[in-house]
Amino acid sequence: MGLKKEPAVPVEQLLTSLRVLVEDNGDIVKSGIDINDAFLLGFLVGRKHNLQAAYETVQKYVDVRRRKYVQFFSQVSPTGFIYLYDEPRFMAVLKHREQKTGCIVSLLRPPRDLSAIRQPFETILGLATLAADQFFYIDDAIKNGVIIVISGEGFGFSHMKEVTPARLKTAVDICYQAYPMKVKQIHVVNCSTVFNTVLAIFKPFLPRKLRKRIVVHNTLETFHAIFEPNIIPSWLGGNRREEADWEVYDYTFDMASLDNADYYEKLAKKLAEGI
Repeated sequence: MGLKKEPAVPVEQLLTSLRVLVEDNGDIVKSGIDINDAFLLGFLVGRKHNLQAAYETVQKYVDVRRRKYVQFFSQVSPTGFIYLYDEPRFMAVLKHREQKTGCIVSLLRPPRDLSAIRQPFETILGLATLAADQFFYIDDAIKNGVIIVISGEGFGFSHMKEVTPARLKTAVDICYQAYPMKVKQIHVVNCSTVFNTVLAIFKPFLPRKLRKRIVVHNTLETFHAIFEPNIIPSWLGGNRREEADWEVYDYTFDMASLDNADYYEKLAKKLAEGI
């Protein structure tokens, strides 16, 4: 990890200036979103202490919720996903960071059978936004960024039907454009033929920076050259048996959204009132 450049203007001063801009924006103030210092600081750090860029990203964060995708966000609540705790885990955050970069590592392993998941695309995207919200309160997530690992194992035609250009644009608009966290790398492993086909079709539609950060591993050996087997679960060829090892996933992170369920319920209700 390289040394982080200190901002020319003190962070406290930038934070005060950003809060003034935000509080002068009626659209943001009336949104129902919790505009606390940690939240605003996340935008400043994620946008390399560029005040204008941070403010514009806050506006995008609010806009996708209040206008662009209000129908979607008016239904996003942690309690709506509780039933998934009885299903095999398909999204998780590793307890340990990637050693070279210090990045948080987020895993996505779509289940072979999608029938148990209500509205699979909306569910996965909803869970992703709840996770991204928690990153505001994890210091190194903002500073170092996030690494995403996607498993294409078992990806078939039922999964393929869930991926459309419009849905891909929605995911990029929300998760890439409206959050300050940097996606440093995307590693794709265990690819099925269908997954490779979908990736080849839709990769050109992704932002250029994101495309350049996608690494497809044809074997787990190349993946293990980057990720220490002692921090990854057995389904990625690691030494951790996820069903019996409390050192593999960050279970505290899992519960953070549920701890804030009341906030999300109120926000969803407020957004629904504006439809």
